[in-house]
Amino acid sequence: MMYQVPPSSPYVPCPCCHYTMPTKVTMSWWGGVVGPKMVNLVKCPQCKLQYNGKTGASVKTFIAMYMGIWVILTLVVLAVLFFAQG
Repeated sequence: MMYQVPPSSPYVPCPCCHYTMPTKVTMSWWGGVVGPKMVNLVKCPQCKLQYNGKTGASVKTFIAMYMGIWVILTLVVLAVLFFAQG
């Protein structure tokens, strides 16, 4: 379901509790400072739900893919370093 951005906020209301003034997330444990910017992450101060501030969609799939890519890249780098030694 797509939500309309209220005139008082640049973000859509919380899809859980419909609070109209979510706050921008600038840093997260999973994405540092880059991840939240990529997905327009906001957090509802009332129910603590984190979601995409432009669409109201869940960010769980994005977080899983983001973390998966970093795990794969880390494993590739470690494999290259391991096999380059001998």
